[in-house]
Amino acid sequence: MKLYLDTAERALAEPLLATGLFAGLTTNPTILARAGLGMAAIPEVYRWATKAGAREVFFQAWGDAPAAKGRELRELGPEVVVKVVASKQGAAACATLAAEGIPTLLTAVYSPGQAMIAAAAGATYIAPYLGRMNDNGRDGLGDVIAMQEVLAGSSTKILLASIRDVPSMVTLARHGVDCFTFGPAIAEQFFADPLTAEAVAAFEAAATF
Repeated sequence: MKLYLDTAERALAEPLLATGLFAGLTTNPTILARAGLGMAAIPEVYRWATKAGAREVFFQAWGDAPAAKGRELRELGPEVVVKVVASKQGAAACATLAAEGIPTLLTAVYSPGQAMIAAAAGATYIAPYLGRMNDNGRDGLGDVIAMQEVLAGSSTKILLASIRDVPSMVTLARHGVDCFTFGPAIAEQFFADPLTAEAVAAFEAAATF
């Protein structure tokens, strides 16, 4: 199981990365903007994220030459995974980068057919946007399960994004999905069970020295 933090907000990400429970950080231009950052901040985000323990840091290529931009991003270090959008141009760039041994993620994937393209391109990961799929009247859970079935036997894995609750992750984990990325607020939900809190309080109260 690999869990990632979908944020570029250092103050929120660093304490969670320090737990050793999260494999890394996923970003895109929108996430950077929400943190008040531009694309020029990518090297600094990479620096603090890896220092805090991130084993993979995802940055998205942009512009008219995504393969070239992807190579530039990868030069930051071995923890970088290059994200490209699941357009025709992005899928072609993904295939080029994958052929060069650069780990890749095809992002904004909304259909099982796009998962087939990602596998053909040799993508390391795909990122379906579960919440956005549901918002647009699609069967998000059903479509992600279909993607998981389509990818069986390939080296491409689902890294589920746009997640709004832990139960959705549990449902998909039961179907074999084992990579998830979510915001820090969702991450905190894993530690918020009231029965666990009661048990902690009881154990501490009973502890004697």
